[in-house]
Amino acid sequence: MDKIQPNTMTKTIQNGRYKIRRSPDQGSLIIPAESASSIATLGPEDPSRNETGIWILTTSSSYSPSDCVASAGAMIATLQHEGTNAYLAFQKPISLDQQVSIIVSSDDKQVWTINPVGTTGYGRKNEYHIGYPYLLHGEVMVVDISMLRVYPPRLALRPFEEGRTSPWRFEAIA
Repeated sequence: MDKIQPNTMTKTIQNGRYKIRRSPDQGSLIIPAESASSIATLGPEDPSRNETGIWILTTSSSYSPSDCVASAGAMIATLQHEGTNAYLAFQKPISLDQQVSIIVSSDDKQVWTINPVGTTGYGRKNEYHIGYPYLLHGEVMVVDISMLRVYPPRLALRPFEEGRTSPWRFEAIA
């Protein structure tokens, strides 16, 4: 089992509005703005199609980091899409035999661990892994690109692999 290592150079993320990106060429975490229940994708924002990528991060005090799979310095938080007020969640039930799609849902306030990227890799300031807070069948699970080859790329809950799982960059929006 890979562990998520802390990046001591990264400050703790705060409550606020963020664009959540992979890299400039991969784009942002987006959903169609008119849909409060849809699959989250990775791509460029397209205002003409009402695709927006602004997320509201709210830390949660109802979960203790000691109960969760998280690195030192991790935050327990919800991610709410600003355009729909729906929350980042995943399709249930969870089965490791199938891809678990990342969705937004207006009635599922799923909490996530927001883990600073490890210093052993290429981590930079404001880069984090968005993780499921508990082990699933002994695996640390994170939000990543689905194995399905479709465009725009869908997001899925996938096992964390040190050095292979790309981080998310949280860019604060004033």
